[in-house]
Amino acid sequence: MTQKKTLFPWWIFIVCCFISMIGFGLIVNTIGLFFGPISNEFGVGRAQVALMTTFQNAAAAIALLFAGKIMAKSNLRWLLTACFALISISMMSLAFANNLLHFYLAWIIIGVCQPIAITLSIPVLLSKWFNEKLGTVMGISLGLSALGGTIFNPIIAEIIKQFGWRGGFVGEALLLGLILVPLALSIKPAPSKRFPAYGKETQIKRKNLSGLDLKQALKMPVFYALAFAMLALQFVSGSVQHISGHITNIGISPITAATVVSGVMIGAAIGKISIGYFLDRFNAKLVLLIYSLFGVIGWAGQAMLKESNLLILSAVILGLGQGVCLVALPYLIRQIFGERDYSNILSIINMIGAFAMAASVYLIGLFFDQTGSYSLGWLVNVIAFALSFIVMMVTFRVKEKTNEEVEMRNE
Repeated sequence: MTQKKTLFPWWIFIVCCFISMIGFGLIVNTIGLFFGPISNEFGVGRAQVALMTTFQNAAAAIALLFAGKIMAKSNLRWLLTACFALISISMMSLAFANNLLHFYLAWIIIGVCQPIAITLSIPVLLSKWFNEKLGTVMGISLGLSALGGTIFNPIIAEIIKQFGWRGGFVGEALLLGLILVPLALSIKPAPSKRFPAYGKETQIKRKNLSGLDLKQALKMPVFYALAFAMLALQFVSGSVQHISGHITNIGISPITAATVVSGVMIGAAIGKISIGYFLDRFNAKLVLLIYSLFGVIGWAGQAMLKESNLLILSAVILGLGQGVCLVALPYLIRQIFGERDYSNILSIINMIGAFAMAASVYLIGLFFDQTGSYSLGWLVNVIAFALSFIVMMVTFRVKEKTNEEVEMRNE
């Protein structure tokens, strides 16, 4: 085996790390910096400006219906290159925007491209190129999204301070276009004899490499168990946006509230990286139990604690639990349904999660309006983690039964 054969899967891993850090870091984590300056220049409310992200998320959720099928039938190199190019051009065009309609249209285009370019590309590419260490590489690459937000928020904020919000969009467009477009061009869509995947194929993969297609998956109860787990945990993820409001509502300073939110991001980064590593090396049921307990304990702490340091600690703990949704679920979907139609199955389950995330922001706010407290919302999150753990245990029973059947056929 040549050095090129050995190293190319790791190049794919590096590309996925940059997609996560720059893609999520810029497109998802920095948009809030633009709301105030744009609102001031156009003389409109921030809600009208923020509506562009609503259109973006709605477009992304709808696109997830088709994204997996498109990825399965297209050359990933050219597809990802085109998506990153469109995102960069749309972002650059905002530097010349003179009305809100321009923002809405540009972010709809970004939302349509986002599922393929960012949400699905990382698990799909890594599942193709890694027969071993899949959980580890998926966890590290997805964990870098939080690091990207930490790095790029002060950078983009300084650019906006020096050159205005138009300069901020130019900066983001250049980072996306000059880094991610060339990286997308550098990938190979799938392993080959000349460039094999990392690690040996398992017996299950050799015998059942193609796995199941979406039509077959839809007939299996385990598909709906995983879809429910994604729905529940993405609901929890959406509610994170209300944490700073909760902290100030109980009489603690906005500075502490920002620190608590940073604690969630730090915990999420550690959780995503570590859960992937542990899934590859230890009993997956035990790993999921521990990280689900992190979610339960962290959100219960937010509901019950009043002291600043303890709230920060519970924020880090609940952040650790985020690894279940963002790493463990894509990992389990790949383990259960195989590689054959992974992108399509993952996109449909992610679509369900996307709608749940969008709904949670509104519903948690509604709970607060009705009760004057976020405690009910945090209780729902505790229940969501507990129920998602139970249904994930069902998936392991299915996986174990499938393994037994394959082994019996080979005896």
